Parts: sequence; C-alpha cells; structure tokens
Amino acid sequence: MARPPSTSALVRLDDTSSRNVSIEDSDPPRQRLRRLRRGLVWLVFVAPVVCAVVYNFIIATPRYASEISFVVRSSQGARDRLSIVSLGQGGGVGVADDSEAVVAYLQSRDVLRSIDRDGLVTRTFSGRGLDPIAAFPSLLTGSSREDFYRHFQGYVHSEFDRATDIIHVQVQSFTAADAQEIAQRLLSASEAMVNRLNQRARANLVGGAERDADQASRQLESVLARMNEVRNRDRIIEPELDAGASVKLQSGTAAELAQIEVQLDQTLRVAPQSPLIGQLRARRSALESQLGRQIGATAGGNGSLADRLRAYEELAAQRDIAEKQLMASSLQLSSAQAGASRQQLYLEQIARPNLSDEARYPRRWLNLLMTILVSGCLLWIASSLAELVFDDE
Repeated sequence: MARPPSTSALVRLDDTSSRNVSIEDSDPPRQRLRRLRRGLVWLVFVAPVVCAVVYNFIIATPRYASEISFVVRSSQGARDRLSIVSLGQGGGVGVADDSEAVVAYLQSRDVLRSIDRDGLVTRTFSGRGLDPIAAFPSLLTGSSREDFYRHFQGYVHSEFDRATDIIHVQVQSFTAADAQEIAQRLLSASEAMVNRLNQRARANLVGGAERDADQASRQLESVLARMNEVRNRDRIIEPELDAGASVKLQSGTAAELAQIEVQLDQTLRVAPQSPLIGQLRARRSALESQLGRQIGATAGGNGSLADRLRAYEELAAQRDIAEKQLMASSLQLSSAQAGASRQQLYLEQIARPNLSDEARYPRRWLNLLMTILVSGCLLWIASSLAELVFDDE
C-alpha cells in the first residue's frame, strides 16, 4: 500500500506553483494581451451592441412601407391577359428593356424632381421628431441636393423580376399616409415615363412617313393649282371633252360638205343650166372654208387646241405621278401607324399603393442579432490576430 505524501512535500508543491503563477503574472506580454482582449471586448463587441440597442429601441424613428407592383406590356400582346402561365413565360426582349428603363427612371434624379414638385418629399424628411440618421438635412446626411438624392435612395427600393416581368417598388416613410402618397406619385411618374416612351417610338416610326405624305400632298396641290391656271388661261375645262367636241364638229362639217358635193354633182348631170348650181357651189365653198378653220383650230398652228393641250397634258402627267406618290406615302403612313399601335406600351397595375397598418422598419431584433453576430466575429478575429502577434514575441 502506497504511503501518502508528506506534509512537507505538499508545501513544496504549493510554493512551486505559486512561484510559477507569480512569474506568469509578472510576464509583460501576457498582461498586455489580457488588457488588449478586454479593450477589444468593449470596443468591438459591447459598444456596437449597446449602440444598436440604443438606436433601434430608443432613437430610431418608426418607418411605414407602401408597396406597388406593375407590368409594362405592349398592345401587341394585349390579348394575353395577366395569368400565372403568361407570367411564368415572361415577356419579350423589347418589353424587358422598357421595364428596365422604367426601373432606371425610378432610381433617377428626374423622378425625385417630379414627385417633389410641391415639396412633399422634402417636408417628409425635414419633419420634427426624426432621428439624426433619417432626418434631412442633418450633420450625418448632408444638406446639398445631391445628398438628398442619395438619402432618398435608401427609402425607395425598385427591382425588375425577369422571370415574371413584374416591377416591384417599395417606399418607406415616417407615416403611412406619406408612404402611400409617395408610392402613388411614383406609379404616376412611371405611367408618364411609359407615355413618353410611346411618343418617342411613334415619332421614330410614324414621323418619317408623315413627312413623306405631307410632301406628296403639297406636291399634288401645287400641280392641281397649275392645272387650274392653265384651264383659266387657255379656256380648257376637260381636254378629252374639248377634243371630242372639235372632232365632232369637224365630222359634221365634213359630212355636210360631202352631201353638197353629191347634190352638186347630180345637179350638173341632170340640169346643167339650173340656177341651183351656183347656190350649191357657194355653199360648198363656205363649208370648205369652215372645215379648214376648224381643222386649223384643232391642230397645226399656234393657239390651236393641240398646242394649248400640250401644257395641260404635261401637268396631267405630273398629277398622275403625284397622285401615285401620295397613295404610296399614305399606305406607308397607315402601315407605320399600325406598327406603332402594335408596339404601344401601357402599364398594368398588379398591386396598388397600400396604406400600412403598422411600422415595419426598423427591424429592431434582426438588426440587434446581426450586430451581435458581426461584432462577435470581429472580436474573435481581432483576438486571434492579437494572440498570434504576442505569441511571436
């Protein structure tokens, strides 16, 4: 059986351990490491957590949220109404680009200028009782217009879901009514943006066709005006009718002249001494003279019908060309208008701006938990680095 150690041996062991502890306590690197760890605990963990508790549960101003959702569609797909199947299929590339343009507009300075036209947004962030981080202007948020734009971006969140083609917008404010009003103004601004996109697309598609149609119409009007001048100057109503009447008159005169010739020939054979022969000869001479004048008035000289119709026929040819150009331009314009109508964009609302019943932000417990996790990770990293540094010493 083993004999227990003597009392003197135990005393010697206690003295040895106490001397080791004293040596360790007197080690300067170890003391500095412990002091550094205590400082890191207060600086990296305790102080951030205390600040998070104070801000989230005491200082932070409650914020209400209002959300809207809408889809930018084209008239070409208007027959495909909103459904789970159509949302799952997504839209075309053009509509997706237009949706992203609307999202970019919602994040721009122009939309802030539009919805703050009466100072609503400015009054919202400059109201009394707001915490220093939420209020504007302040020492933390700045005072310039650019600072206000960046500050406002933290309270408006917009995103485009390519899988469903839906644009989601969330607006945060310090009262439920202000959040709803700002969201409604953003929705109206988005509709105005879509209308401007339609106007630009229509101007690009229809503008050129309209200019061509107007030019063809003016050209036709100019030709018709010159034709009217020619009619009044040369006393021509309708060339075909005038020519037909002249030919008909010549035909009648020629026929009458032929009858006189036959009658004169018969008379000379039957009764050469008849006094009627002189009358027939005189009438034949008059008819021949009349026929010659009629032929001369129709063609063959200056001032004749053929000479006067030449300028009119040139204008008639120009009129036909102008009418064909106007018809082609009108068809092109109709086609461009139909294409513009098919590409017409419109905004289809899915969720209207809601009036929140309770403040959703800040998320106090979530913020506190995240602060604890981040501070704990930073504390562990800092402590590990400090221990490595002192171990090297």
